Amino acid sequence: MSAGGQNQDQSDNARQKQDPASRLSALEEALRRALASVPRDQVVKTIMTALPVEVLVDEDTRLHGKVRKVSVSMPEELTEAVRARTGAGGFSRYVTDAVQEQIRLDLLDDLIADFEAEYGPVPDELVEEAMREWPDYDDE
Repeated sequence: MSAGGQNQDQSDNARQKQDPASRLSALEEALRRALASVPRDQVVKTIMTALPVEVLVDEDTRLHGKVRKVSVSMPEELTEAVRARTGAGGFSRYVTDAVQEQIRLDLLDDLIADFEAEYGPVPDELVEEAMREWPDYDDE
């Protein structure tokens, strides 16, 4: 193996051994440099292209493991609607999926709030442009 190849392997190994906080710190620094040299909307667009929502909060982050029985009070009509959709055995799974989805949405809200606190609100024209990209967008 060439000296250049060995140095690259050693560099890759050193990066892999870094603790996650160091790697995130390096990522944050790279983002700051990008934001200092390129328009913010271009940086955000690049990030979202590289890391779509599925990656930011992906299916593997679903909460699994031990199950704990809990008691939840729900309106009777809602309980009946869930039972009608799930049958006898799927009620817990249905409610778990709904709670998991709400947590995912809450995490996305937190991410947006963090971005807006750091960089300001997303301009309306960028929001409109993003909305037009959705397949079911209806320009009323």
